[in-house]
Amino acid sequence: MELFVLAAALPEVDDASMAEFTEWAMDHVKSLRSGLPGARNAAMILPAPAGGSVQPAARNWAAKDARILGRSLIGRPVTVESSASS
Repeated sequence: MELFVLAAALPEVDDASMAEFTEWAMDHVKSLRSGLPGARNAAMILPAPAGGSVQPAARNWAAKDARILGRSLIGRPVTVESSASS
């Protein structure tokens, strides 16, 4: 299995930005892969938008079951909340 981790810094992460970033990440990885779909390994994609504030709706959206694109792309979105350093 191939593993792709795609991260982006956002000021705030909500469910809409989670969905948009996850869709972009899945499409991006799909465009990177070549060969016959049934003859290659599966790919696990971890879209990880990071922000100073993560809305509860975004956490809930990310916690749902993995997103599957076709038979060989599996997306498991995660949220990353960062705090400002002092």
